[in-house]
Amino acid sequence: MKPSEFNVFVDAHVDGVVIAYNTFTGSMFTCDTGELARVEAALGAPDAAPASARDAALRERLVACGFLVADGLDERRALRSRYDRRQASTGAVALTLAPTVSCNFGCTYCFQEHPKRRMSEDDVLAVKRHVAGNLGPGSPLHVTWFGGEPLLAFDVIEELTPYFHEIARERGGRFRQSMITNGSLLDEKKVDFFAAQGNFDFLQITLDGPPAVHNKRRLTTNGQPTYDRILANVERASGRLPITLRVNVDRSNVDHLAAFVDLLAARGLLPRVSVYVGHVLPYTDVCSGVGSAALTKEEFAAVQASFDFALFERGIRPPFSLPKPRFGSLCIADNPSGAVVAPDGLVFRCWNEVATTEREASGLLAPGSGAVVSEGSARENRAAWDGYDPFSHAVCQTCKVQPLCHGGCPWEARKNPVESTGHCTPLRWNLPDRLRLVHLKMVLDKHPPIAADGAAPGPC
Repeated sequence: MKPSEFNVFVDAHVDGVVIAYNTFTGSMFTCDTGELARVEAALGAPDAAPASARDAALRERLVACGFLVADGLDERRALRSRYDRRQASTGAVALTLAPTVSCNFGCTYCFQEHPKRRMSEDDVLAVKRHVAGNLGPGSPLHVTWFGGEPLLAFDVIEELTPYFHEIARERGGRFRQSMITNGSLLDEKKVDFFAAQGNFDFLQITLDGPPAVHNKRRLTTNGQPTYDRILANVERASGRLPITLRVNVDRSNVDHLAAFVDLLAARGLLPRVSVYVGHVLPYTDVCSGVGSAALTKEEFAAVQASFDFALFERGIRPPFSLPKPRFGSLCIADNPSGAVVAPDGLVFRCWNEVATTEREASGLLAPGSGAVVSEGSARENRAAWDGYDPFSHAVCQTCKVQPLCHGGCPWEARKNPVESTGHCTPLRWNLPDRLRLVHLKMVLDKHPPIAADGAAPGPC
């Protein structure tokens, strides 16, 4: 036996407690200083005969939780194998659908242009045929509504949603959906419609801080402020739909986060809605000008940890649980069962591309069959995405966080040379803070993780 290379030990916020976590298995336990010495001894001499029944139980737990692994196990190869097996699964369908790429906002940092295109009846029919041709028996169907602003084409959503319910029922699978919306058009009629579906994972809506801050960043296309309307719609929907508020953070609003949390709490929105921070980055040429205001990855990781702790201090449980290892694809971009479908039947691999042209597309939905057809530049684009390897970056091969991130955002990771990292996630820098906060939540909720020498061996 040998120690796993993915073992992480962190001092908890609770005095005298150490958190043990394995990023490959996602297992976690706690120990005090004396128990830590026994854990370290067991990891340091994994093949030594246990001196007592207690030591034998500890060794069994370390094996069961993945802290001790077989001598011949190549954990990095096992990680890749796990990814490849999940990638090979078929029958599921994951779609990001942009019923329009138009938008009624002109946000200062948006990564898209907004041509006035919306799905036609032929596009809708092609989407239906695509799902019918690819959804396997008993397999899940998941749709993320995206844009532009998807609620500008609410009629398309109204037409497709009942079809998705019906075909999922016929095939014996589950239909789940989510939405990325600016929230300005989420009126009572739409809330009624979405609440009646009963299958939303979340509706993500962006508020970038207190009114004076938000209204400098997220204006309508004719320059009107948007904060009050969005907040009123969030308050209307929050009791009936799972609303997630995103705060896009850069140097211009990072100092207003605590005040914004207090504002949400004063309005009674916390914890009725969850809230998290997003990193403003120059993802595309359209938003290249935001680079000077963007936080570095390390800075953003610190802001994220500080923000989550600020929620916790105010009695709001953070909108996350213990970090979990990745199985299979990271997002729709590297998902073999996924596609991003835009107006005119254009198919992309990443939603960063959704408002671009046929030249950037990876395919086209054939109107008659719904099959993805790739010709010319689309064939080349599709081949480039199909060749994406989340394990190609050399520096990632020694990073303990790799099982949690698989190299990070594929769109960004593809831009990096293989001798560098992928697109590092905040967990590379703030995993200890995340573990401390999760442990503290468990303690306060009276569900602490099992101790290192728990009576029964088994998964943590």
